[in-house]
Amino acid sequence: MNFLNSLIHGDALTEILMEGHNPYALQKLDTADVDALRQAMQTGDTLQGYVIGRIVMSGRGVWAVTERCVLLRNASQTGVHAIALDQVQHFEAVRGRFGHTVRLSAQGRQWSLYGVDRELTRSLHLAFQARGIASQFEDKPADSPFWRSSEAAARDCLQDARGRLQPA
Repeated sequence: MNFLNSLIHGDALTEILMEGHNPYALQKLDTADVDALRQAMQTGDTLQGYVIGRIVMSGRGVWAVTERCVLLRNASQTGVHAIALDQVQHFEAVRGRFGHTVRLSAQGRQWSLYGVDRELTRSLHLAFQARGIASQFEDKPADSPFWRSSEAAARDCLQDARGRLQPA
């Protein structure tokens, strides 16, 4: 299955590994992500932040933080794993070779996502900090100005996601 993911996502993987940039990191949520996240959200919950990245040996992943929980979506699997915010022990974001890498410690487990956008990562960091959760954010931009993300583009993506995740 992992071999098929490499074939399916080959161009993106090449850009991530060769250029150090995830071309899908700063973008609006696709319809499948919105549908999956909406089903996992509790009534009245609003989106605080999200990131799109890659899960090691699995493919595309999306993390979203609402007022009550963290939603973890692995695009190669069905469903969304929800973790109550009071169960989160630690969040960290560090700049790596492929963009920012985020790590979450909760429920005695650790999750990670790499190749995420710096500005969208900042929204998760601020959401965790606002709830008193230990959160670290390495605020280093990409070396090349070509790959630096824009705060305005990240705000636009976040506003779009909030609007699309509102109950119909």
